Amino acid sequence: MREQPIFNIQYSIFNLRRLLIASVMIWGTLCLCLTGCEKETQPPLKVVGIVNVTPTLEDAVSALKTGLAQSGYKEGKNIRYVYEGPLGSMDKVDAAVQKILKETPDLIVSFTTPVTLKVKKATNGTDIPVLFAPSGNPVGSGLVKSLKEPGGRLTGICVGNSGIKALVWLNKMVPELKRLYVPFNPNDRAMKLNMKVLKKAAADRNIELIIGTFNSQKEMPDVLNHIPPEVQAVWQLASPFWGAHMDAFVTSCLKQKKPLKTHVVNWVRAGALMSYGLNGEAMGHQMSLLAGHILKGTSPAVLPVEQAEYFLVVNLKTANEIGLTIPDAVLKQADQVIR
Repeated sequence: MREQPIFNIQYSIFNLRRLLIASVMIWGTLCLCLTGCEKETQPPLKVVGIVNVTPTLEDAVSALKTGLAQSGYKEGKNIRYVYEGPLGSMDKVDAAVQKILKETPDLIVSFTTPVTLKVKKATNGTDIPVLFAPSGNPVGSGLVKSLKEPGGRLTGICVGNSGIKALVWLNKMVPELKRLYVPFNPNDRAMKLNMKVLKKAAADRNIELIIGTFNSQKEMPDVLNHIPPEVQAVWQLASPFWGAHMDAFVTSCLKQKKPLKTHVVNWVRAGALMSYGLNGEAMGHQMSLLAGHILKGTSPAVLPVEQAEYFLVVNLKTANEIGLTIPDAVLKQADQVIR
């Protein structure tokens, strides 16, 4: 057998090394290209700040996130929320907004008109879009120029005053209603606005309002714990103020066996007799659709303010506990009956 020259063997090894080095370089270049492509195709992370004072709107926050997730915005993947949970007090709003602004948000979501007014003021001079809900009078409050054409950085969901229809429903459940007790803080803007509507609605139905006036947090428990025995029902005026006092309000009415009308379904689940107003989950989903448009680049200036839906919810268990019989006609028309 002929021996292969040493030169040829060394030459073959040399070529093998060159081939191996070239393969490593090509593979490395390919990996870099793939990594670069991945970075280029990965969608940018959207930052959404949320400002909410009242725990009763927490279901709306959850529904907002769920709706956006269904639209492709997955938390931790292409969207990040800056949210500390319900603040519990308007005094904490300014600090919460400043924290959000440090994160350079693509959108700020604010709940209730008083909160939104603070957010609007804090973001003046910026191009940060703001989505609000619910607002009783977004035009009169200065949030937008008009419902059809907001014309600025803000848009959202408005609510007509549900007080008139709510009183009709309450009267159907409490036919003997002649006197209605209304805890009222004259320093609270939302309560003042809703009191005007209630006064007119009550006058039209010959119902006397017995007003329990209080001017501070300290005075409020006394107003709740001493409901006049001659009244047939109690009315909660819609206001962010009540968010932190749901348990106290509901417990007091149950203890004194007085039917309580509220505007928030969570209160009915907690023991109030009825609510006619917003459904947080429905409103949150509605907000998610508007938020999706904004995050994709649509200006709030051209997104009309939408009207929220109202729902009648009745707690039949509470009615039985306080000795009240709810007509079948009402139960059939209710959107939800808690038994």
